[in-house]
Amino acid sequence: MSKTLKHEIKADYLLEKGLPIIWSKGYNGTSVNDIVKAAEVPKGSFYFYFDSKEDFAIKALEKYFTMQCSSALKLLHDPTVSSPKERLLNFYEHRIEVLKEELECKMGCLGCNLSNEMSEHNENIREAILSLHNKVKNEIIAVGLEAQQLNEIDPNIDIESMVSFLEDAGKGAMTTMKEMKSAEPIDNVMKMTRLLFLK
Repeated sequence: MSKTLKHEIKADYLLEKGLPIIWSKGYNGTSVNDIVKAAEVPKGSFYFYFDSKEDFAIKALEKYFTMQCSSALKLLHDPTVSSPKERLLNFYEHRIEVLKEELECKMGCLGCNLSNEMSEHNENIREAILSLHNKVKNEIIAVGLEAQQLNEIDPNIDIESMVSFLEDAGKGAMTTMKEMKSAEPIDNVMKMTRLLFLK
């Protein structure tokens, strides 16, 4: 095994152990000690794999988006579903179900959590979150335009604006979901998605 591969495996292990901590406790609530304790490695070794806690947080965000978005994006681009409108519905519904069933309406989105906490205080983290969110948003827009070209969506709708609105609404709903410990806010977003965008 090459030194580079060993390094990647160890770094990924630290991310695997530390990601749930920063997700649940936030950036400021998580220390390097918390991460190395969970991974059962010496504190000094952390800085062999990451430049700083900020570097760890950005790489944790990248890992999170890969983990959480891959199954949803597969539905968005499912080659067995010819209707782009149906793929959009499947995509949005899957994201809601993950929040409700796997995360029990408690954790929310790591990207949204860290954005709320850190955007005013750390430009590198803010830019990393924005870039990851925009990558997902652009994929949704592309499928929305495809649906519009097939007359599955009202041609008068500005797809980019509507997707931006729905993504922003979803972020806000996740904050309220955690406050209420209820799926009602995200269910409302799904209801409005059908009414405003996918009818």
